[in-house]
Amino acid sequence: MNRDTSNSQGARPVISNLRLTAKLIPIIAPFIAKNDIRYYLSGVNVRPHKSGGAIICATNGHALGAIHDREAICDEEVTLRLDARMLQSCAGNIHGNRIIKVLNDRLVVVEGDSEAEAYIQAGDPVIDPVAAFPRYERVIPELSTIQPGLLGSYSADLVALLERAATAAAKSNGTSKIKFNGIQFFNVNGNACGSAVARIPAAEDFIGVIMPMRADAVVGVPSWCGQMAKVDDLAGMGVAA
Repeated sequence: MNRDTSNSQGARPVISNLRLTAKLIPIIAPFIAKNDIRYYLSGVNVRPHKSGGAIICATNGHALGAIHDREAICDEEVTLRLDARMLQSCAGNIHGNRIIKVLNDRLVVVEGDSEAEAYIQAGDPVIDPVAAFPRYERVIPELSTIQPGLLGSYSADLVALLERAATAAAKSNGTSKIKFNGIQFFNVNGNACGSAVARIPAAEDFIGVIMPMRADAVVGVPSWCGQMAKVDDLAGMGVAA
């Protein structure tokens, strides 16, 4: 983004020439940190990609979500604050192809066709004009190391973030009945103590990574499962009843 750094008062630089696909933001929003002293985790990081567009990324330090916005216009990396009404506006009127842009130094959601303003976010949207975070390339494993399947133990709260992302992805495609929000899981080199990688079929350009939790032991299948009645026994019980 073009930034005006001529302000001698030490004010934050002004961003411009930014356009993001609004309906992709709710897919990333679940991974924004809440009430974390690490202020730079409380927004979304937007960074140009060498193949065009931009990568939109967020992390709470335990789970990371990133998506390639192929239609984005982004000249320079920035981390942005998005308030609750901004997130609601991004999720609205999916068929209207809403866009996030900059107008008078503020983030604005506009209708894609008419450019009519749907929401203007008050205040400076830049969380930190200097710190570049997160570095998703440090978290996302090399593609050659990823194998299908979920191994190890992971916090249900982190898995729930992926479920919210999958629901948002389905809605972004205009799906009216959100029942089957598929999530595909992968492990890294078969390591049960490593990160889990998640893909969402409804958003092919999304990738999620969740950190493992420390478990005392792998408990396996409950012992009572080895003591279940045989199928023939169950049939006999039905006849007797």
